[in-house]
Amino acid sequence: MGTKTMAGERGRIATMTIESRCAWLLTGVLALLPRTVLAQDDVRSESLPEGESAVVPADSQGADAAEESAWTYPKTYSVRPLTLQKGMIRANGIFTVWDDGIDTIIGMTLGTSIGVTDDLELGINNYRVGSSLQQNYEGLVAVVFSPSAGFGDIPVYGRYRFLRRDKLDFAGDLIFVIPVDSTFAFEGDLPLRIKPNDRLSVDTGIEVRGTFGSAKRADIRIPAIVNYNFSDRAFIAAESGVWFVNLGKNYDTATGDSKGTAIPVGFRAGGTWKKSDKQIVDLFAGFAFPALIEAGTSRSTIDFGIWDLFVGVAFNTRPLF
Repeated sequence: MGTKTMAGERGRIATMTIESRCAWLLTGVLALLPRTVLAQDDVRSESLPEGESAVVPADSQGADAAEESAWTYPKTYSVRPLTLQKGMIRANGIFTVWDDGIDTIIGMTLGTSIGVTDDLELGINNYRVGSSLQQNYEGLVAVVFSPSAGFGDIPVYGRYRFLRRDKLDFAGDLIFVIPVDSTFAFEGDLPLRIKPNDRLSVDTGIEVRGTFGSAKRADIRIPAIVNYNFSDRAFIAAESGVWFVNLGKNYDTATGDSKGTAIPVGFRAGGTWKKSDKQIVDLFAGFAFPALIEAGTSRSTIDFGIWDLFVGVAFNTRPLF
């Protein structure tokens, strides 16, 4: 019996060590990513002597100019519209280490979206411009590696942009969550993006989610996200807002019945690269406390027990049709 107990204890310590290393690794990526992006901006600006430019054949210049004029999707992350340009496809992957208050969960989510028109976007994805990043392990392929292997649910969504202005975008989302590891859920969102200038945007709106079946619950989020590009490539974002928790039944990560209000706090940073006018690549990392301040729940008022670390990449193609 003593030998089994010691072996179990060694296994638990090894698991904790792996989780700690993942958390420190993602934190390091978040800290170094903006510096790397800025350094590459500096190198690019110094690659040619002042007053000189690269020599490009005239035919190539004309073709590139025509293609570039048809591709209007901004490279600058913070001022992008809420929908992809017609014909564009986005493919993304996010690796996450998430503590839900009970277990530390390690997994990865893959998703994809397509711009059907300039105002209509369809996808199987939990990554949408202007929306919160609080739904973990939902996507075209969502895999959980630890503590027990499995697959996540599949969100199928459509987004239509009702209002398009230079300084303002307003859209609506309908999301059907096909159950794989839980029960059916439906979400309706009204994202709003305000763009005061060419480097800054503010995202807000309302996100209403209902979960059915045996785990009946309803959640309402009012996100408040500030995005800022401090160079053409490098960007940062801070996320907060209000989360009206579990208006249905149980708060999943609590030990008993719970409902109330929570305020999330999160940060992310990243960089953007445009590859030969063929695709835009975003690399980003961040961390969040999804319920840092709580009121009316069964958990502490200041709750550091639920946290989330993530690193991701998104490939945005030029218009394909």
